[in-house]
Amino acid sequence: MTISLSELEGVLVTDEATLTGCARDYGRVVHRMPSAVLRPAAVRDVVQALRFCCDHGLPVAARGQGHSTAGQAQVAGGLVIDMSTLQGIGPVQDGSVRVQGGATWRQVLSRTVPLGWWPPVVTGYAGLSVGGTLSMGGIGAASFRHGPQVDHVVALQVVTGEGELRTCSPSEHPELFSAVLGGVGQYGVIVEATLALTPVAPRARYHLLGYDDADAFFADLWTLTTRDRVDGLYGQILPGPEGSWSYLLHAVEFFSSTSSDSALLAGLRSAPAARTVMDLDTLAFATVVDEQLEALGLTHLPRVWRDVFLPGSCIETFVADALAELTAEELGPAGFVLVFPIRNAARSHALRLPEEERVALFDICTSGSPEDPDYVPTQLDKARAMYERARALGGTLYPIGSTPLTTEDWRTHYGSSYQALRTAKEHYDPANILTPGAEIS
Repeated sequence: MTISLSELEGVLVTDEATLTGCARDYGRVVHRMPSAVLRPAAVRDVVQALRFCCDHGLPVAARGQGHSTAGQAQVAGGLVIDMSTLQGIGPVQDGSVRVQGGATWRQVLSRTVPLGWWPPVVTGYAGLSVGGTLSMGGIGAASFRHGPQVDHVVALQVVTGEGELRTCSPSEHPELFSAVLGGVGQYGVIVEATLALTPVAPRARYHLLGYDDADAFFADLWTLTTRDRVDGLYGQILPGPEGSWSYLLHAVEFFSSTSSDSALLAGLRSAPAARTVMDLDTLAFATVVDEQLEALGLTHLPRVWRDVFLPGSCIETFVADALAELTAEELGPAGFVLVFPIRNAARSHALRLPEEERVALFDICTSGSPEDPDYVPTQLDKARAMYERARALGGTLYPIGSTPLTTEDWRTHYGSSYQALRTAKEHYDPANILTPGAEIS
Protein backbone atom coordinates (compact mmCIF):
# COMPACT_ATOMS: atom_id res chain seq x y z
CA MET A 1 0.00 0.00 0.00
CA THR A 2 1.36 3.44 -0.93
CA ILE A 3 0.74 6.50 1.22
CA SER A 4 1.11 9.84 -0.51
CA LEU A 5 0.90 13.15 1.33
CA SER A 6 1.69 16.47 -0.30
CA GLU A 7 2.80 19.74 1.28
CA LEU A 8 4.15 18.14 4.43
CA GLU A 9 6.83 20.03 6.34
CA GLY A 10 7.77 16.86 8.16
CA VAL A 11 9.28 13.68 6.80
CA LEU A 12 7.37 10.66 5.53
CA VAL A 13 9.62 7.63 5.97
CA THR A 14 9.23 4.24 4.30
CA ASP A 15 12.65 2.60 4.68
CA GLU A 16 12.64 -0.93 6.06
CA ALA A 17 14.63 -0.16 9.23
CA THR A 18 12.23 2.57 10.34
CA LEU A 19 9.12 0.54 9.55
CA THR A 20 10.53 -2.47 11.38
CA GLY A 21 11.32 -0.33 14.41
CA CYS A 22 7.73 0.92 14.56
CA ALA A 23 6.41 -2.62 14.09
CA ARG A 24 7.51 -3.54 17.61
CA ASP A 25 7.19 -2.01 21.05
CA TYR A 26 8.54 -2.47 24.56
CA GLY A 27 6.75 -5.82 24.88
CA ARG A 28 8.54 -7.33 21.86
CA VAL A 29 5.50 -9.60 21.50
CA VAL A 30 3.24 -7.97 18.89
CA HIS A 31 4.61 -6.98 15.47
CA ARG A 32 2.49 -5.01 12.98
CA MET A 33 4.27 -3.52 9.96
CA PRO A 34 3.09 -0.04 8.92
CA SER A 35 3.27 1.27 5.36
CA ALA A 36 4.87 4.56 6.39
CA VAL A 37 6.03 6.58 9.39
CA LEU A 38 5.42 10.32 9.63
CA ARG A 39 7.84 12.49 11.58
CA PRO A 40 5.84 15.71 11.77
CA ALA A 41 7.57 19.06 11.83
CA ALA A 42 4.48 20.84 13.12
CA VAL A 43 0.94 20.13 14.29
CA ARG A 44 -0.41 20.92 10.83
CA ASP A 45 1.41 17.82 9.53
CA VAL A 46 -0.65 15.70 11.92
CA VAL A 47 -3.81 17.47 10.73
CA GLN A 48 -3.01 16.83 7.07
CA ALA A 49 -2.04 13.21 7.70
CA LEU A 50 -5.24 12.41 9.57
CA ARG A 51 -7.40 14.08 6.92
CA PHE A 52 -5.70 12.00 4.25
CA CYS A 53 -6.04 8.77 6.21
CA CYS A 54 -9.69 9.47 7.03
CA ASP A 55 -10.47 10.10 3.35
CA HIS A 56 -8.72 6.88 2.31
CA GLY A 57 -9.73 4.66 5.22
CA LEU A 58 -6.12 4.10 6.33
CA PRO A 59 -5.48 3.10 9.95
CA VAL A 60 -3.32 5.43 12.07
CA ALA A 61 -1.44 5.08 15.34
CA ALA A 62 0.34 7.83 17.24
CA ARG A 63 3.58 6.62 18.81
CA GLY A 64 5.33 8.41 21.65
CA GLN A 65 8.12 6.30 23.14
CA GLY A 66 6.67 2.92 22.09
CA HIS A 67 6.56 1.78 25.72
CA SER A 68 3.33 -0.24 25.50
CA THR A 69 3.54 -4.03 25.55
CA ALA A 70 0.73 -5.28 23.29
CA GLY A 71 0.91 -3.34 20.04
CA GLN A 72 -1.23 -0.41 21.20
CA ALA A 73 0.90 2.05 19.17
CA GLN A 74 1.28 -0.19 16.12
CA VAL A 75 -0.71 -0.37 12.92
CA ALA A 76 -0.62 -2.90 10.08
CA GLY A 77 -0.52 -1.41 6.58
CA GLY A 78 -1.25 2.12 7.72
CA LEU A 79 0.51 5.18 9.12
CA VAL A 80 2.44 5.55 12.37
CA ILE A 81 2.87 9.15 13.51
CA ASP A 82 6.15 9.44 15.39
CA MET A 83 5.25 12.08 17.97
CA SER A 84 8.80 12.38 19.30
CA THR A 85 9.45 15.22 16.84
CA LEU A 86 6.80 17.38 18.57
CA GLN A 87 8.58 18.20 21.83
CA GLY A 88 7.86 21.88 22.36
CA ILE A 89 7.52 23.12 25.95
CA GLY A 90 6.23 26.61 26.68
CA PRO A 91 7.01 28.90 29.61
CA VAL A 92 5.61 28.26 33.09
CA GLN A 93 2.73 30.70 33.55
CA ASP A 94 0.06 30.90 36.26
CA GLY A 95 0.99 27.52 37.70
CA SER A 96 0.73 25.65 34.41
CA VAL A 97 2.74 24.82 31.29
CA ARG A 98 1.81 24.02 27.69
CA VAL A 99 3.58 20.94 26.35
CA GLN A 100 3.48 19.22 22.98
CA GLY A 101 2.35 15.60 23.04
CA GLY A 102 5.69 14.10 22.04
CA ALA A 103 7.67 15.73 24.87
CA THR A 104 8.74 13.36 27.62
CA TRP A 105 8.02 13.94 31.29
CA ARG A 106 11.78 14.06 31.82
CA GLN A 107 11.94 17.03 29.45
CA VAL A 108 9.03 18.71 31.24
CA LEU A 109 10.74 18.27 34.61
CA SER A 110 14.02 19.64 33.25
CA ARG A 111 12.15 22.82 32.35
CA THR A 112 9.92 23.20 35.42
CA VAL A 113 11.89 21.87 38.42
CA PRO A 114 14.67 24.51 38.23
CA LEU A 115 11.86 27.09 38.48
CA GLY A 116 10.38 25.38 41.55
CA TRP A 117 7.42 23.69 39.81
CA TRP A 118 6.42 20.05 39.38
CA PRO A 119 3.43 18.22 37.86
CA PRO A 120 1.25 16.84 40.68
CA VAL A 121 1.81 13.29 39.35
CA VAL A 122 4.87 12.04 37.48
CA THR A 123 5.09 8.50 36.14
CA GLY A 124 7.74 6.30 37.75
CA TYR A 125 9.60 6.20 34.45
CA ALA A 126 9.94 9.81 33.32
CA GLY A 127 11.11 8.85 29.84
CA LEU A 128 7.51 8.37 28.66
CA SER A 129 5.74 10.89 26.43
CA VAL A 130 3.12 13.28 27.76
CA GLY A 131 0.59 12.34 25.08
CA GLY A 132 1.18 8.65 25.65
CA THR A 133 0.59 8.59 29.40
CA LEU A 134 -2.40 10.96 29.21
CA SER A 135 -3.95 8.60 26.65
CA MET A 136 -3.62 5.75 29.16
CA GLY A 137 -4.23 7.55 32.46
CA GLY A 138 -0.82 8.04 34.03
CA ILE A 139 -0.06 6.56 37.46
CA GLY A 140 2.88 7.55 39.64
CA ALA A 141 4.21 7.71 43.18
CA ALA A 142 2.06 10.75 44.00
CA SER A 143 -1.17 9.09 42.85
CA PHE A 144 -1.92 8.05 46.43
CA ARG A 145 -2.64 11.72 47.07
CA HIS A 146 -3.40 13.28 43.69
CA GLY A 147 -4.91 10.44 41.63
CA PRO A 148 -3.90 9.81 37.99
CA GLN A 149 -2.15 12.33 35.74
CA VAL A 150 -5.35 12.85 33.76
CA ASP A 151 -6.88 14.54 36.81
CA HIS A 152 -4.46 17.46 36.38
CA VAL A 153 -4.87 18.46 32.75
CA VAL A 154 -6.20 21.99 32.20
CA ALA A 155 -6.80 21.74 28.45
CA LEU A 156 -5.82 19.77 25.35
CA GLN A 157 -5.25 20.33 21.68
CA VAL A 158 -6.39 17.23 19.84
CA VAL A 159 -6.43 16.25 16.19
CA THR A 160 -9.52 14.10 15.68
CA GLY A 161 -9.85 11.12 13.38
CA GLU A 162 -11.35 13.47 10.77
CA GLY A 163 -8.24 15.66 10.87
CA GLU A 164 -9.82 18.54 12.78
CA LEU A 165 -7.66 20.42 15.28
CA ARG A 166 -9.75 21.12 18.37
CA THR A 167 -9.04 22.73 21.70
CA CYS A 168 -10.92 21.00 24.48
CA SER A 169 -11.25 21.40 28.24
CA PRO A 170 -13.88 20.90 30.95
CA SER A 171 -15.75 23.88 29.46
CA GLU A 172 -14.92 23.61 25.73
CA HIS A 173 -15.85 20.39 23.92
CA PRO A 174 -15.97 18.63 27.31
CA GLU A 175 -17.14 15.36 25.76
CA LEU A 176 -13.97 15.18 23.65
CA PHE A 177 -11.79 16.20 26.60
CA SER A 178 -13.29 13.44 28.77
CA ALA A 179 -13.02 10.80 26.06
CA VAL A 180 -9.40 11.52 25.12
CA LEU A 181 -8.01 11.45 28.69
CA GLY A 182 -7.44 7.79 29.37
CA GLY A 183 -9.16 6.95 26.08
CA VAL A 184 -6.36 4.75 24.65
CA GLY A 185 -5.99 6.92 21.53
CA GLN A 186 -9.47 6.17 20.19
CA TYR A 187 -10.82 9.71 19.70
CA GLY A 188 -7.92 11.89 18.66
CA VAL A 189 -4.17 12.48 18.80
CA ILE A 190 -3.00 14.67 21.68
CA VAL A 191 -0.71 17.27 20.11
CA GLU A 192 -0.59 19.64 23.08
CA ALA A 193 -1.56 19.53 26.76
CA THR A 194 -1.81 22.36 29.26
CA LEU A 195 -0.65 20.78 32.52
CA ALA A 196 -1.31 22.02 36.03
CA LEU A 197 1.81 22.42 38.17
CA THR A 198 2.43 22.55 41.89
CA PRO A 199 5.36 24.11 43.81
CA VAL A 200 8.18 21.70 44.63
CA ALA A 201 11.20 21.95 46.93
CA PRO A 202 14.70 21.50 45.49
CA ARG A 203 15.63 18.39 47.51
CA ALA A 204 14.11 14.92 47.87
CA ARG A 205 14.58 12.48 50.75
CA TYR A 206 14.04 8.99 49.38
CA HIS A 207 13.24 6.23 51.90
CA LEU A 208 13.41 2.51 51.14
CA LEU A 209 11.65 0.49 53.85
CA GLY A 210 12.06 -3.28 53.82
CA TYR A 211 9.71 -6.01 55.09
CA ASP A 212 9.56 -9.78 55.31
CA ASP A 213 5.89 -9.73 56.29
CA ALA A 214 3.06 -8.77 53.91
CA ASP A 215 0.75 -7.64 56.73
CA ALA A 216 3.34 -5.15 58.01
CA PHE A 217 4.05 -3.98 54.47
CA PHE A 218 0.40 -3.19 53.71
CA ALA A 219 -0.21 -1.70 57.16
CA ASP A 220 2.65 0.77 56.66
CA LEU A 221 1.61 1.43 53.06
CA TRP A 222 -1.86 2.58 54.14
CA THR A 223 -0.45 4.46 57.15
CA LEU A 224 1.92 6.44 54.96
CA THR A 225 -0.92 7.47 52.65
CA THR A 226 -2.32 9.50 55.58
CA ARG A 227 0.89 11.38 56.44
CA ASP A 228 1.07 14.89 55.05
CA ARG A 229 4.84 14.91 54.71
CA VAL A 230 4.87 11.99 52.26
CA ASP A 231 5.01 13.31 48.69
CA GLY A 232 5.48 10.00 46.87
CA LEU A 233 4.69 6.40 47.76
CA TYR A 234 4.52 2.97 46.15
CA GLY A 235 5.32 -0.65 46.96
CA GLN A 236 7.58 -3.20 45.33
CA ILE A 237 7.54 -6.97 45.86
CA LEU A 238 10.75 -8.92 45.31
CA PRO A 239 11.63 -12.63 45.14
CA GLY A 240 13.11 -13.94 48.38
CA PRO A 241 14.85 -17.20 49.30
CA GLU A 242 13.18 -20.56 48.68
CA GLY A 243 10.10 -19.21 46.93
CA SER A 244 9.34 -16.52 49.50
CA TRP A 245 8.71 -12.84 48.81
CA SER A 246 10.10 -9.69 50.38
CA TYR A 247 8.50 -6.27 50.33
CA LEU A 248 9.80 -2.75 49.85
CA LEU A 249 8.11 0.61 50.29
CA HIS A 250 9.41 3.61 48.35
CA ALA A 251 8.52 6.86 50.16
CA VAL A 252 9.74 10.34 49.27
CA GLU A 253 9.55 13.74 50.91
CA PHE A 254 10.51 16.98 49.17
CA PHE A 255 12.29 19.54 51.38
CA SER A 256 14.15 22.83 51.12
CA SER A 257 16.91 22.84 53.74
CA THR A 258 16.49 20.35 56.59
CA SER A 259 14.27 17.33 57.09
CA SER A 260 13.59 15.08 60.08
CA ASP A 261 12.54 11.46 59.64
CA SER A 262 10.91 11.15 63.06
CA ALA A 263 7.40 12.25 62.13
CA LEU A 264 7.36 10.55 58.74
CA LEU A 265 8.53 7.16 60.06
CA ALA A 266 6.96 7.19 63.53
CA GLY A 267 5.16 3.98 64.45
CA LEU A 268 5.95 2.12 61.24
CA ARG A 269 6.47 -1.62 61.42
CA SER A 270 9.55 -1.82 59.20
CA ALA A 271 12.70 -2.76 61.08
CA PRO A 272 15.19 0.13 61.41
CA ALA A 273 17.90 -2.18 60.05
CA ALA A 274 15.82 -2.64 56.87
CA ARG A 275 15.66 1.06 56.10
CA THR A 276 17.78 3.02 53.63
CA VAL A 277 17.63 6.75 52.98
CA MET A 278 19.07 8.88 50.18
CA ASP A 279 19.04 12.66 49.81
CA LEU A 280 18.95 13.76 46.17
CA ASP A 281 18.26 16.82 44.10
CA THR A 282 14.59 16.71 43.12
CA LEU A 283 15.39 16.41 39.43
CA ALA A 284 17.87 13.59 40.09
CA PHE A 285 15.25 11.75 42.14
CA ALA A 286 12.78 11.98 39.25
CA THR A 287 15.14 10.09 36.94
CA VAL A 288 16.33 7.36 39.34
CA VAL A 289 14.06 4.75 37.76
CA ASP A 290 15.03 5.88 34.25
CA GLU A 291 18.69 5.23 35.00
CA GLN A 292 17.97 1.83 36.57
CA LEU A 293 15.94 0.65 33.56
CA GLU A 294 18.47 1.87 31.05
CA ALA A 295 21.36 0.29 32.98
CA LEU A 296 19.73 -3.16 32.70
CA GLY A 297 20.27 -3.24 28.94
CA LEU A 298 17.48 -5.79 28.51
CA THR A 299 15.18 -4.01 26.05
CA HIS A 300 15.42 -6.94 23.60
CA LEU A 301 13.53 -9.31 25.90
CA PRO A 302 9.83 -10.07 25.35
CA ARG A 303 7.56 -8.81 28.12
CA VAL A 304 4.00 -9.65 29.13
CA TRP A 305 2.58 -7.25 31.69
CA ARG A 306 -0.46 -7.85 33.88
CA ASP A 307 -1.89 -4.55 35.14
CA VAL A 308 -5.16 -4.22 37.07
CA PHE A 309 -6.79 -1.63 39.29
CA LEU A 310 -8.19 -3.20 42.46
CA PRO A 311 -10.57 -2.02 45.16
CA GLY A 312 -8.58 -1.24 48.30
CA SER A 313 -10.75 -3.59 50.31
CA CYS A 314 -9.45 -6.68 48.48
CA ILE A 315 -5.89 -5.73 47.50
CA GLU A 316 -4.10 -7.66 50.25
CA THR A 317 -5.90 -10.95 49.65
CA PHE A 318 -5.63 -10.56 45.87
CA VAL A 319 -1.88 -9.93 46.01
CA ALA A 320 -1.31 -12.88 48.35
CA ASP A 321 -3.20 -15.20 46.01
CA ALA A 322 -1.32 -13.87 42.95
CA LEU A 323 2.07 -14.31 44.62
CA ALA A 324 1.19 -17.86 45.62
CA GLU A 325 0.99 -18.70 41.89
CA LEU A 326 4.00 -16.63 40.78
CA THR A 327 7.64 -17.70 40.68
CA ALA A 328 10.83 -15.69 40.43
CA GLU A 329 11.59 -17.54 37.20
CA GLU A 330 8.37 -16.17 35.68
CA LEU A 331 9.45 -12.60 36.38
CA GLY A 332 12.63 -13.20 34.43
CA PRO A 333 15.67 -10.91 34.41
CA ALA A 334 13.68 -7.71 33.71
CA GLY A 335 10.47 -8.42 35.63
CA PHE A 336 9.02 -6.69 38.69
CA VAL A 337 5.92 -6.51 40.88
CA LEU A 338 4.50 -3.13 41.98
CA VAL A 339 1.64 -1.74 44.06
CA PHE A 340 0.53 1.90 43.68
CA PRO A 341 -2.13 3.23 46.06
CA ILE A 342 -4.40 5.72 44.27
CA ARG A 343 -6.75 8.42 45.47
CA ASN A 344 -10.00 7.83 43.63
CA ALA A 345 -11.90 11.09 43.28
CA ALA A 346 -15.01 11.65 41.17
CA ARG A 347 -14.03 12.14 37.54
CA SER A 348 -15.56 12.11 34.08
CA HIS A 349 -12.68 10.96 31.85
CA ALA A 350 -12.37 7.60 30.11
CA LEU A 351 -9.97 6.03 32.61
CA ARG A 352 -11.92 3.43 34.57
CA LEU A 353 -11.14 2.81 38.24
CA PRO A 354 -12.96 0.58 40.71
CA GLU A 355 -15.90 2.04 42.62
CA GLU A 356 -14.17 2.56 45.94
CA GLU A 357 -12.56 5.64 47.44
CA ARG A 358 -9.29 3.79 48.01
CA VAL A 359 -7.92 1.75 45.11
CA ALA A 360 -4.56 0.38 44.02
CA LEU A 361 -2.77 -0.49 40.81
CA PHE A 362 -1.23 -3.96 40.93
CA ASP A 363 1.38 -4.82 38.31
CA ILE A 364 3.03 -8.15 37.61
CA CYS A 365 5.48 -7.36 34.83
CA THR A 366 7.18 -10.48 33.49
CA SER A 367 10.02 -10.93 31.02
CA GLY A 368 11.15 -13.99 29.10
CA SER A 369 13.62 -15.38 26.65
CA PRO A 370 13.18 -14.70 22.90
CA GLU A 371 14.02 -18.38 22.38
CA ASP A 372 11.24 -19.70 24.64
CA PRO A 373 8.14 -20.44 22.47
CA ASP A 374 5.97 -21.06 25.56
CA TYR A 375 6.69 -17.77 27.34
CA VAL A 376 4.26 -15.50 25.52
CA PRO A 377 1.17 -17.77 25.26
CA THR A 378 1.58 -18.95 28.85
CA GLN A 379 1.91 -15.46 30.25
CA LEU A 380 -0.95 -14.07 28.15
CA ASP A 381 -3.21 -16.78 29.56
CA LYS A 382 -2.13 -15.86 33.08
CA ALA A 383 -2.67 -12.16 32.38
CA ARG A 384 -6.17 -12.90 31.18
CA ALA A 385 -6.90 -15.07 34.23
CA MET A 386 -5.66 -12.36 36.62
CA TYR A 387 -7.85 -9.79 34.91
CA GLU A 388 -10.91 -12.01 35.22
CA ARG A 389 -10.26 -12.51 38.94
CA ALA A 390 -9.86 -8.75 39.39
CA ARG A 391 -13.02 -7.99 37.41
CA ALA A 392 -15.04 -10.40 39.56
CA LEU A 393 -14.02 -8.33 42.60
CA GLY A 394 -14.88 -4.99 41.01
CA GLY A 395 -11.44 -4.38 39.54
CA THR A 396 -10.70 -2.82 36.16
CA LEU A 397 -7.96 -3.03 33.53
CA TYR A 398 -5.09 -0.58 33.17
CA PRO A 399 -4.65 -0.82 29.38
CA ILE A 400 -0.89 -0.20 29.32
CA GLY A 401 -0.40 -3.93 29.68
CA SER A 402 -0.71 -7.08 27.60
CA THR A 403 -4.05 -8.58 28.66
CA PRO A 404 -6.10 -9.59 25.59
CA LEU A 405 -9.70 -8.30 25.66
CA THR A 406 -12.69 -8.80 23.38
CA THR A 407 -15.12 -6.10 22.26
CA GLU A 408 -17.57 -7.41 24.86
CA ASP A 409 -14.85 -7.16 27.52
CA TRP A 410 -14.37 -3.49 26.65
CA ARG A 411 -18.11 -2.92 26.90
CA THR A 412 -18.08 -4.43 30.39
CA HIS A 413 -14.93 -2.50 31.28
CA TYR A 414 -16.49 0.87 30.47
CA GLY A 415 -19.87 0.01 31.98
CA SER A 416 -22.25 2.96 32.10
CA SER A 417 -19.73 5.12 30.19
CA TYR A 418 -19.66 2.80 27.18
CA GLN A 419 -22.46 4.39 25.17
CA ALA A 420 -21.13 7.94 25.62
CA LEU A 421 -17.70 6.78 24.47
CA ARG A 422 -19.19 4.99 21.44
CA THR A 423 -21.02 8.20 20.53
CA ALA A 424 -17.74 10.13 20.82
CA LYS A 425 -16.01 7.55 18.61
CA GLU A 426 -18.65 7.84 15.91
CA HIS A 427 -18.49 11.63 16.03
CA TYR A 428 -14.73 12.24 16.23
CA ASP A 429 -13.44 9.16 14.36
CA PRO A 430 -16.24 8.21 11.96
CA ALA A 431 -13.93 6.24 9.66
CA ASN A 432 -12.71 4.21 12.68
CA ILE A 433 -9.05 4.65 11.79
CA LEU A 434 -7.46 5.60 15.11
CA THR A 435 -5.32 3.24 17.20
CA PRO A 436 -6.63 -0.12 15.98
CA GLY A 437 -3.87 -1.91 17.88
CA ALA A 438 -5.76 -1.46 21.13
CA GLU A 439 -8.48 -3.71 19.63
CA ILE A 440 -11.30 -1.86 21.39
CA SER A 441 -13.66 -2.03 18.41
